[in-house]
Amino acid sequence: QYRMHPQIMSFVNHFYDGQLICGNKEKDRSHNIILKSKNNTLLSLDDHVLWIDTSLDLKGKPFKESEDRTNRLEAQLIARTLVDIDQQYVQQGFGRHNKQVVGVVSFYAAQCRVIREEIKKINNGQIQFDAIHVEINTVIRYQGKEKPIILISLVRNDGGPKDKRRSARANVARFEFINVAMSRAQNLLIIFGARNMLEARDIWLPNMDKPGKQKKQVYRQIFAQLDRNARIFDASEMSELCDEAKLKGKGVQK
Repeated sequence: QYRMHPQIMSFVNHFYDGQLICGNKEKDRSHNIILKSKNNTLLSLDDHVLWIDTSLDLKGKPFKESEDRTNRLEAQLIARTLVDIDQQYVQQGFGRHNKQVVGVVSFYAAQCRVIREEIKKINNGQIQFDAIHVEINTVIRYQGKEKPIILISLVRNDGGPKDKRRSARANVARFEFINVAMSRAQNLLIIFGARNMLEARDIWLPNMDKPGKQKKQVYRQIFAQLDRNARIFDASEMSELCDEAKLKGKGVQK
């Protein structure tokens, strides 16, 4: 594959039994974005995959999705992240005539609507940014597309323990949806999702070398890799991402 940075490819490779190979390792896939919390660097220039665990809210309390398949916590975090990315690109000289491109993906149209609402709340009522062009859409609409930066909202969180048995028919367990969502990014992939919902979930994967499917706990492998590489953080780490000083003039009420 020629699209993804090797780190992103390594992440996606869990769904392909490790058979993806990077066709051009020397290609410049830098994103030039740094995300910091009060205590940690969440994303450095050398990181191309980041997972924000939304099992708990910004105060460390259990969080549940809404009945209409929306997740206000993830929408707020994505809006804050977009504002931060936009401000950094403004400082780097990008603007109206040379905007950077960012994609936001969810499995649910209702969540895309909520993300737009949260962006407007902290962006002077606007969905447009100064230095980034943002496309917010469902996984189905993203088939065949690619973007330098992709943010994903997985939405699902029933607030239950991670070892609870959950449906293999949910969108977060469907290979064809997961594959499209996570393989759109070229330079940077940021996922907002509840670890407690995913770690013990079985995924039916197509066999790469023969007909049929096999059942694997792919997310467990993914989280193990993220833990090893320190690329997963709790949502509470992002509570200072867009503090009052950063959002001054952005219309945020604290």
